[in-house]
Order: sequence, then structure tokens, then C-alpha cells
Amino acid sequence: MKGLIRAYKVFIAVFAVIVVAAVVIGTKGLNEQENHIYVLPVGYTGWVTVIYNQKDYPELPKEGDAIVNNIPKDGVLKTSSAPTGGGMTFYYADDQGNRTEVGIGMVQGQHMGTDTIQRPDGTNEEKSINAFYVGTEQQYNDHLKDQP
Repeated sequence: MKGLIRAYKVFIAVFAVIVVAAVVIGTKGLNEQENHIYVLPVGYTGWVTVIYNQKDYPELPKEGDAIVNNIPKDGVLKTSSAPTGGGMTFYYADDQGNRTEVGIGMVQGQHMGTDTIQRPDGTNEEKSINAFYVGTEQQYNDHLKDQP
């Protein structure tokens, strides 16, 4: 009986260590993710694409502890920065730089990954991208219907 009680105590101790380690590792991973601010031209609707690891393009600036993605009027931002995960906040900015938060309901079809692009010479190039559609759900669905 004493052996069973001792085994139970060892099991509880090991279980507690595993739970504490999982919480510490999980929290560390979340804290290392960076927040992202996306600043869009006022009234913008359509696809936004951020293309990462593009030499000859500037790194994304920081604002406090957040990475700022200043999206140009054509919706395509190229940067030498590497992609990172984390929280995302979206704003419209007028010509004076005044920001208005874009509701999360206006961001559709967000995906991050690698796209393969075929060059004119027949070779392929892999690009790390983050893409999402800015507009109402109806605008997004209408856009998808119009695609070949």
C-alpha cells in the first residue's frame, strides 16, 4: 500500500511539473509574437498583400512595440522584413495621418503563407505573403464570384 501511495505522489509531482512547463512555454511563445498595425488609405476596399523578404525594399517601421504596415493605394506592400505572427489591428488613415479603426468585420479571407510565382523564364519564385480582403462580407463574396 505504501508503494502505491508513493507512486501516486510521484505521478502528481511529475504531472504538476509538466503543467507548469506547458504554461511557461505557452506564455513565452505568445509574448514573443509581435503586434501588427495595418494603415490603409481612407476608404480602401479590395485585396491587401504584404510581400516579405524583398531585398531593395525598406524594413517595416515600428510604433512602440507594434510593426506598422503602411499600405499604399494599390494595396501591395513590399518589404525586406521577415513575416512574423501576432495580433493585427487595422486603420484607415486620411491625408493628415488621422486614423480611424477599421472594424474586424471589414477584413475578410486573411491568409499568410507562401505563393509560388512563375517568372517569364519558366523558373519559379517563392514569396512569403500576408493577404486579406478589406470590405464587407458581401463585397468579398461578390469579388470571389467575379474570379475566373
